[in-house]
Amino acid sequence: MAVYAVGDIQGCYKTLRNLLKQVNFNPDKDVLWCAGDLVNRGPDSLKTLRFLKGLGDACICVLGNHDLHLLELAAGGSKYRRDTLEDVLDAADCQELINWLRTRPIMHHDPMLRWSMVHAGLHPNWSLKKAKKRARKIEAQLQGDGWKEFCRQLHHVKFPMRQPVKRDPTRLLFATAVFTRTRYCTSDGLFNWDVRTGESSNFRDKAWYAHKRAKWQKQSDVVYGHWAAQGLVDDQPHVLGLDTGCVWGNALTLAKLKKGGCFKIVAQASP
Repeated sequence: MAVYAVGDIQGCYKTLRNLLKQVNFNPDKDVLWCAGDLVNRGPDSLKTLRFLKGLGDACICVLGNHDLHLLELAAGGSKYRRDTLEDVLDAADCQELINWLRTRPIMHHDPMLRWSMVHAGLHPNWSLKKAKKRARKIEAQLQGDGWKEFCRQLHHVKFPMRQPVKRDPTRLLFATAVFTRTRYCTSDGLFNWDVRTGESSNFRDKAWYAHKRAKWQKQSDVVYGHWAAQGLVDDQPHVLGLDTGCVWGNALTLAKLKKGGCFKIVAQASP
């Protein structure tokens, strides 16, 4: 069995199929990890969701910020100007796809491989146990009766820059932002939600994975997406960044994950 990981697909269905064809992906024996942002901005979000859902247990997807935005729209939220999600929302099987999407994990961990997967990043002060606990709370919210209200909040809220205290109503929103929107933060957990491209002007800011004493580093390596401006990140300890900007005309990248935090880039495909 081979375990493959792919970065942000964002509706680039044909490119995804081309990528999997290059490695003769076989869902009867192989597994595909998708690092979130399955949909939006690209041309075929509907086909992408149907294909990934159809893979069943051969596909593990974590949720990204664009996937949460689709859930928000399904819950009656507001559109963004560059959304390309109408095909999903107008589909006859829309509700089935939405129900499938909101039962996807926020974080996935494979103890045998010693790999975890999130869309954007982790808090430097979270151990693996704490990260998994916070992810389960978000997943419970998305799978519960209050999922629509929760998703609508993600569009309008100003995310806290630090982790709120227990019982603070924004604590779960902060954790959601960490998993799905993180780029820069300080070693003590001050998050910069404003910088999307380029470098932060705050000298204390580093890429979320670059803080040497981050607690999760001793327990797992992490594959992630979200940061297209950085491209392929395969030269840093403890992480593998796979958002290589396919939806922006660059490439979709596939890695083969191995035990002990090892990996190999095995294929790339362009739109």
